[in-house]
Amino acid sequence: MSESTVDELAQYLVALLGEHEKSRRIIVAVAGGPGSGKSYISQLVCQAINNKVEDIAVVVPMDGFHWPRSHLLAMQDPEHAMQRRGAPWTFDSEGFVATIKLVRDSSSKVVCVPAFDHAAGDPVFDAIAVTPQHRIVLVEGLYAHVSEEPWVQVGQGLADELWWIQPADSAASYERLVQRHIAAGFAPDRKGAEERIARNDALNGAYAEQTRLAATRTVFN
Repeated sequence: MSESTVDELAQYLVALLGEHEKSRRIIVAVAGGPGSGKSYISQLVCQAINNKVEDIAVVVPMDGFHWPRSHLLAMQDPEHAMQRRGAPWTFDSEGFVATIKLVRDSSSKVVCVPAFDHAAGDPVFDAIAVTPQHRIVLVEGLYAHVSEEPWVQVGQGLADELWWIQPADSAASYERLVQRHIAAGFAPDRKGAEERIARNDALNGAYAEQTRLAATRTVFN
Protein backbone atom coordinates (compact mmCIF):
# COMPACT_ATOMS: atom_id res chain seq x y z
CA MET A 1 0.00 0.00 0.00
CA SER A 2 1.32 3.43 -0.93
CA GLU A 3 2.22 6.03 1.66
CA SER A 4 -0.23 8.44 0.03
CA THR A 5 -3.12 5.99 0.49
CA VAL A 6 -2.25 5.50 4.16
CA ASP A 7 -2.09 9.27 4.61
CA GLU A 8 -5.45 9.72 2.87
CA LEU A 9 -7.09 7.18 5.20
CA ALA A 10 -5.53 8.83 8.25
CA GLN A 11 -6.66 12.30 7.15
CA TYR A 12 -10.17 10.99 6.55
CA LEU A 13 -10.47 9.60 10.09
CA VAL A 14 -9.03 12.72 11.70
CA ALA A 15 -11.58 14.81 9.77
CA LEU A 16 -14.36 12.38 10.72
CA LEU A 17 -13.41 12.73 14.36
CA GLY A 18 -13.91 16.47 14.11
CA GLU A 19 -17.48 15.93 12.88
CA HIS A 20 -18.47 13.58 15.71
CA GLU A 21 -19.61 14.34 19.21
CA LYS A 22 -16.62 14.62 21.53
CA SER A 23 -18.18 12.33 24.13
CA ARG A 24 -17.45 9.10 22.28
CA ARG A 25 -14.78 7.37 20.24
CA ILE A 26 -14.84 6.54 16.54
CA ILE A 27 -14.71 2.79 15.93
CA VAL A 28 -13.40 1.49 12.60
CA ALA A 29 -13.86 -2.26 12.01
CA VAL A 30 -11.12 -3.45 9.63
CA ALA A 31 -11.61 -6.89 8.09
CA GLY A 32 -10.27 -8.91 5.19
CA GLY A 33 -9.31 -12.43 4.27
CA PRO A 34 -6.31 -14.29 5.70
CA GLY A 35 -3.11 -12.68 4.43
CA SER A 36 -4.90 -9.58 3.14
CA GLY A 37 -2.82 -7.24 5.28
CA LYS A 38 -5.54 -6.00 7.64
CA SER A 39 -3.26 -6.00 10.71
CA TYR A 40 -0.42 -4.28 8.87
CA ILE A 41 -2.66 -1.63 7.32
CA SER A 42 -4.40 -0.95 10.63
CA GLN A 43 -1.04 -0.32 12.28
CA LEU A 44 0.11 1.93 9.41
CA VAL A 45 -3.05 4.04 9.53
CA CYS A 46 -2.89 4.21 13.32
CA GLN A 47 0.70 5.46 13.22
CA ALA A 48 -0.13 7.99 10.49
CA ILE A 49 -2.98 9.37 12.60
CA ASN A 50 -0.77 9.64 15.67
CA ASN A 51 1.85 11.44 13.61
CA LYS A 52 -0.79 14.08 12.84
CA VAL A 53 -2.41 14.30 16.27
CA GLU A 54 -0.30 12.76 19.01
CA ASP A 55 -1.53 9.47 20.44
CA ILE A 56 -5.24 9.65 19.60
CA ALA A 57 -5.47 6.32 17.74
CA VAL A 58 -5.03 2.73 18.86
CA VAL A 59 -5.45 -0.72 17.30
CA VAL A 60 -7.50 -3.43 19.01
CA PRO A 61 -6.72 -6.83 17.39
CA MET A 62 -9.28 -9.62 17.35
CA ASP A 63 -6.39 -12.08 17.75
CA GLY A 64 -6.29 -11.25 21.45
CA PHE A 65 -9.66 -12.96 21.79
CA HIS A 66 -8.45 -16.40 20.68
CA TRP A 67 -9.45 -18.94 23.28
CA PRO A 68 -6.28 -20.01 25.14
CA ARG A 69 -4.86 -23.39 24.22
CA SER A 70 -5.96 -24.72 27.62
CA HIS A 71 -9.56 -23.94 26.67
CA LEU A 72 -9.29 -25.64 23.28
CA LEU A 73 -7.59 -28.70 24.77
CA ALA A 74 -10.51 -29.09 27.17
CA MET A 75 -12.98 -29.36 24.27
CA GLN A 76 -14.56 -32.65 23.26
CA ASP A 77 -12.16 -33.08 20.33
CA PRO A 78 -9.00 -31.18 21.33
CA GLU A 79 -6.99 -32.30 18.30
CA HIS A 80 -9.63 -30.94 15.93
CA ALA A 81 -9.93 -27.76 18.00
CA MET A 82 -6.20 -27.09 17.71
CA GLN A 83 -6.17 -27.89 13.99
CA ARG A 84 -9.04 -25.46 13.41
CA ARG A 85 -7.69 -22.72 15.63
CA GLY A 86 -8.72 -19.47 13.96
CA ALA A 87 -12.23 -20.69 13.10
CA PRO A 88 -15.05 -18.53 14.53
CA TRP A 89 -15.82 -20.96 17.36
CA THR A 90 -12.19 -20.87 18.57
CA PHE A 91 -12.62 -17.22 19.59
CA ASP A 92 -14.28 -15.69 22.61
CA SER A 93 -16.75 -13.89 20.36
CA GLU A 94 -19.02 -12.77 23.20
CA GLY A 95 -16.04 -11.32 25.06
CA PHE A 96 -14.85 -9.58 21.90
CA VAL A 97 -18.20 -7.88 21.30
CA ALA A 98 -18.59 -6.93 24.96
CA THR A 99 -15.12 -5.37 24.96
CA ILE A 100 -15.76 -3.32 21.81
CA LYS A 101 -19.01 -2.10 23.37
CA LEU A 102 -17.09 -1.10 26.50
CA VAL A 103 -14.48 0.71 24.40
CA ARG A 104 -17.21 2.62 22.61
CA ASP A 105 -19.32 3.48 25.65
CA SER A 106 -16.57 4.17 28.20
CA SER A 107 -14.60 6.89 26.44
CA SER A 108 -13.65 8.60 29.71
CA LYS A 109 -12.13 5.45 31.19
CA VAL A 110 -9.14 3.21 30.51
CA VAL A 111 -10.22 -0.09 28.93
CA CYS A 112 -7.60 -2.85 28.88
CA VAL A 113 -7.84 -5.36 26.01
CA PRO A 114 -5.88 -8.52 25.20
CA ALA A 115 -3.23 -9.02 22.53
CA PHE A 116 -1.86 -12.24 21.08
CA ASP A 117 1.66 -13.46 21.83
CA HIS A 118 2.66 -15.42 18.72
CA ALA A 119 5.81 -16.73 20.41
CA ALA A 120 3.82 -18.21 23.29
CA GLY A 121 0.84 -19.08 21.09
CA ASP A 122 -1.68 -17.62 23.51
CA PRO A 123 -3.45 -14.36 24.30
CA VAL A 124 -1.99 -11.92 26.81
CA PHE A 125 -4.72 -10.34 28.87
CA ASP A 126 -4.82 -6.58 29.51
CA ALA A 127 -1.89 -6.07 27.13
CA ILE A 128 -3.28 -2.98 25.38
CA ALA A 129 -4.65 0.05 27.21
CA VAL A 130 -7.28 2.09 25.40
CA THR A 131 -7.06 5.40 27.25
CA PRO A 132 -9.38 8.44 27.26
CA GLN A 133 -6.86 10.09 24.92
CA HIS A 134 -7.55 7.45 22.28
CA ARG A 135 -10.41 8.84 20.20
CA ILE A 136 -10.03 6.62 17.12
CA VAL A 137 -10.00 2.84 17.58
CA LEU A 138 -9.20 0.50 14.70
CA VAL A 139 -10.65 -2.92 15.50
CA GLU A 140 -9.09 -5.42 13.13
CA GLY A 141 -9.86 -9.06 12.57
CA LEU A 142 -11.16 -11.65 10.17
CA TYR A 143 -14.69 -11.70 11.59
CA ALA A 144 -15.17 -7.99 12.27
CA HIS A 145 -17.79 -7.71 9.47
CA VAL A 146 -19.63 -11.00 9.98
CA SER A 147 -23.43 -10.68 9.82
CA GLU A 148 -24.14 -13.46 12.34
CA GLU A 149 -24.43 -13.21 16.11
CA PRO A 150 -22.63 -12.12 18.12
CA TRP A 151 -20.17 -10.63 15.60
CA VAL A 152 -22.87 -8.64 13.81
CA GLN A 153 -23.20 -6.32 16.80
CA VAL A 154 -19.87 -4.77 15.81
CA GLY A 155 -20.92 -4.02 12.24
CA GLN A 156 -24.47 -3.01 13.13
CA GLY A 157 -24.29 -0.55 15.96
CA LEU A 158 -20.80 -0.42 17.44
CA ALA A 159 -18.61 0.49 14.45
CA ASP A 160 -18.84 3.80 12.61
CA GLU A 161 -16.92 2.50 9.60
CA LEU A 162 -16.44 -0.95 8.03
CA TRP A 163 -13.24 -1.21 5.99
CA TRP A 164 -12.68 -4.33 3.92
CA ILE A 165 -9.08 -4.96 2.85
CA GLN A 166 -8.99 -6.39 -0.66
CA PRO A 167 -5.65 -7.70 -1.97
CA ALA A 168 -4.82 -6.36 -5.41
CA ASP A 169 -2.69 -9.46 -5.99
CA SER A 170 -4.23 -12.68 -4.61
CA ALA A 171 -1.06 -14.65 -5.36
CA ALA A 172 1.02 -12.27 -3.24
CA SER A 173 -1.55 -12.49 -0.44
CA TYR A 174 -1.39 -16.28 -0.54
CA GLU A 175 2.40 -16.22 -0.48
CA ARG A 176 2.37 -13.97 2.60
CA LEU A 177 0.22 -16.53 4.34
CA VAL A 178 2.53 -19.40 3.38
CA GLN A 179 5.61 -17.59 4.66
CA ARG A 180 3.79 -16.51 7.84
CA HIS A 181 2.93 -20.12 8.73
CA ILE A 182 6.50 -21.27 8.14
CA ALA A 183 8.02 -18.37 10.10
CA ALA A 184 5.64 -18.90 13.03
CA GLY A 185 6.44 -22.61 13.17
CA PHE A 186 2.90 -23.66 12.26
CA ALA A 187 4.28 -25.66 9.34
CA PRO A 188 7.76 -27.11 8.69
CA ASP A 189 7.82 -26.29 4.99
CA ARG A 190 5.80 -24.97 2.06
CA LYS A 191 3.83 -28.18 1.64
CA GLY A 192 2.79 -28.14 5.28
CA ALA A 193 1.85 -24.47 5.08
CA GLU A 194 -0.31 -25.05 2.01
CA GLU A 195 -2.05 -27.97 3.69
CA ARG A 196 -2.77 -25.80 6.72
CA ILE A 197 -4.18 -23.05 4.50
CA ALA A 198 -6.45 -25.53 2.70
CA ARG A 199 -7.86 -27.12 5.84
CA ASN A 200 -8.16 -23.96 7.94
CA ASP A 201 -7.43 -20.49 6.53
CA ALA A 202 -9.35 -21.06 3.29
CA LEU A 203 -12.42 -22.24 5.22
CA ASN A 204 -12.25 -19.31 7.63
CA GLY A 205 -11.74 -16.81 4.83
CA ALA A 206 -14.69 -18.20 2.86
CA TYR A 207 -16.92 -17.88 5.91
CA ALA A 208 -15.84 -14.29 6.53
CA GLU A 209 -16.39 -13.39 2.87
CA GLN A 210 -19.77 -15.10 2.54
CA THR A 211 -21.27 -13.70 5.74
CA ARG A 212 -19.86 -10.18 5.73
CA LEU A 213 -21.87 -7.01 5.88
CA ALA A 214 -21.50 -4.40 3.13
CA ALA A 215 -18.33 -2.37 3.73
CA THR A 216 -18.41 1.39 3.92
CA ARG A 217 -15.01 1.40 2.22
CA THR A 218 -12.94 -1.13 0.27
CA VAL A 219 -9.22 -0.61 0.67
CA PHE A 220 -7.01 -2.22 -1.96
CA ASN A 221 -3.67 -3.52 -0.76
